Amino acid sequence: PPTRRKAMRKGSFLLLLSQQIFVPMLLTCRVGRCFVGRPAGRRESQRRLFSLAAEATAESRRKKRVVFLGTPAVAAATLEMLLKASTTNDFSVVACVSQPAAPKGRKKQLQSSDVALLAEQLGVEVILTPPTARDAYFLKQMRLLEPDLCVTAAYGQFLPQAFLDIPKKGTWNIHPSLLPKWRGAAPLQRSLEHGDTTVGVTVLQTVLAMDAGPIVAQVERPVTDDDASADDLLRELFATGADLLVDNLPRLWDDTITYADQDHDQATKAHKLDAKEAKLELHLDDDRNDDRSVAARARDKVRAFAPWPGTWVNVRRGDDDAEPQRLKVLAARLYDDAAGSDDDRASVVTLAPDGALLAPCADGSILAIRRVQPANGKPMDAAAYWNGLRGEPLRIVHD
Repeated sequence: PPTRRKAMRKGSFLLLLSQQIFVPMLLTCRVGRCFVGRPAGRRESQRRLFSLAAEATAESRRKKRVVFLGTPAVAAATLEMLLKASTTNDFSVVACVSQPAAPKGRKKQLQSSDVALLAEQLGVEVILTPPTARDAYFLKQMRLLEPDLCVTAAYGQFLPQAFLDIPKKGTWNIHPSLLPKWRGAAPLQRSLEHGDTTVGVTVLQTVLAMDAGPIVAQVERPVTDDDASADDLLRELFATGADLLVDNLPRLWDDTITYADQDHDQATKAHKLDAKEAKLELHLDDDRNDDRSVAARARDKVRAFAPWPGTWVNVRRGDDDAEPQRLKVLAARLYDDAAGSDDDRASVVTLAPDGALLAPCADGSILAIRRVQPANGKPMDAAAYWNGLRGEPLRIVHD
């Protein structure tokens, strides 16, 4: 009806497009009413999508057009910062691209990504969720959006050259490592696991080779004893990276930006984390190329693998006939008073004055475990777990 069309023209709309199957589209009017459009094919989907883009205000058209690509929660926080910065800077986030909805939780219900959910909440008008960035229809949509710049943050998909050729000023990526070190899927986690004392974030130009493009800017950050998990550090580094990117945009727009080439000979790989790596081998001291103590390696792995895939040890409560149980190690530190152990007590866990569980290691160093999660139990402080033993001895089981 004419009244409905008039209301829809005045409203601001969210268009959700699934690239996996072309189904009727849902148009959500932000003034409080919802309209479900009639079944729309590819041609009509495309027409509706870019009629929205064409109806941007004159002020919006004067601004540079940015398309954001990201998927997890850390990327959603980056998107929020970019949207906030766009209100006082010469750019506008005209679209978001994220991976398609995926099964999550125990019930494996299909859920949109954190970036897609936040983009909807904050009023981003165009949200695209292609099955891959190679998808021909997706690439056509990107060309019609005419972006000046694309920004990626933990998007999680390979970007082909056909995509990289679309934005006028290229694609910038926020990468949580000090490139050229730790290129790949888990840069910060691998950096922490290997005991790097300094981490950081890099803003770089995206090229076809993974994380190999020229560097826009880079910030270092020392690792301290208070850094308990990669998760906390990732949020901080992506926030720093978003600020760094926004600070350098004016020089990109006026063509005064300069790039620094990476030293490819110094590049290291950051392979994807695997749950099979999660066990802490406190009884092994066989890496002669690593001068860290066994406890230091375990501490670094605990914070690198938190929250996923986590780390664990097998423990035995009570006598030697008791069945070993898996104990997740959620937080740990080095114990300064390590003085070595004799063979008879090499696996016996004791309690430190501050409530940490002291786990002896193969080289005589000691890992102080601060938080744990028993099998089928809830996370708890180590002291609370110790009290639950009710005087039973506790040993690390090595198998």
